[in-house]
Amino acid sequence: MTATQIPLTYDAIVVGSGISGGWAAKELCELGLKTLVLERGRNVEHIKDYPTATMDPWQFRHRGQMTLQFLKENPYISQAAGFGEDCAHFFIKDKDHPIYSGKAF
Repeated sequence: MTATQIPLTYDAIVVGSGISGGWAAKELCELGLKTLVLERGRNVEHIKDYPTATMDPWQFRHRGQMTLQFLKENPYISQAAGFGEDCAHFFIKDKDHPIYSGKAF
């Protein structure tokens, strides 16, 4: 370590800033802990990145559901809790990040 490098220490490290990780980080910070949050996803900007937040159910092309073709092409993300037409823009498509290798774990 050089003289210009400062060692970084944290009381807590939270992996993922989703609903649970974000809340955990908030609680830890409020308790006075020096907290580091690690997130690999893209930066989501409030308001700008929520294009469907103020839409009514009847304004969605498929009333919140996904087409059978989409479900067939994306069997993994389609099973995620809360997944639907209103939040599909937050998910990657299965073909873009294949997770099944055909091998047992």
